[in-house]
Amino acid sequence: MNYNDFLILKTEFEEQKLLENYQKDRRLPRPKTNILIVFLALLLYIVIITVACLLFYRMQNLLLKFTLGTLFVFTFSDIYLRFLGIKLVECYQHYAKEETRRRCLCVPSCSEYAILCFKRYEFIHSLLKIRKRLYITCTGDDFKIDFPYQGKTKNIQ
Repeated sequence: MNYNDFLILKTEFEEQKLLENYQKDRRLPRPKTNILIVFLALLLYIVIITVACLLFYRMQNLLLKFTLGTLFVFTFSDIYLRFLGIKLVECYQHYAKEETRRRCLCVPSCSEYAILCFKRYEFIHSLLKIRKRLYITCTGDDFKIDFPYQGKTKNIQ
């Protein structure tokens, strides 16, 4: 091992320690939220989808049915589901135990990452990114810096 390798290892060790200290001391947000409001918003979404399906089913013009159905799914549903996703994550942030929330080894935390994804990407794309973050990126013993809009994850070992 030469001197340059030693300096690289020392730098990585120092970065790992900084991230570890940040992870232990960071303030985790506890947003004010009401689970009843989230439940009512979910119920409203189910009612709207049901009414829309009944209206589309009753239409005779197939092209109009397809056009309006596609427009409905790709605009209203996506926006509303992203809103619901953010509200569900905020409920988790509000009601989850501190120990559970501190298990995350990443910056930003997995719940903050989920909110960033819902704000930036479509609903399905957000779910895929969140799933990857929870089950692939946020595992192991290493602290990581991983934002949803970066191409690569910085893994400090």
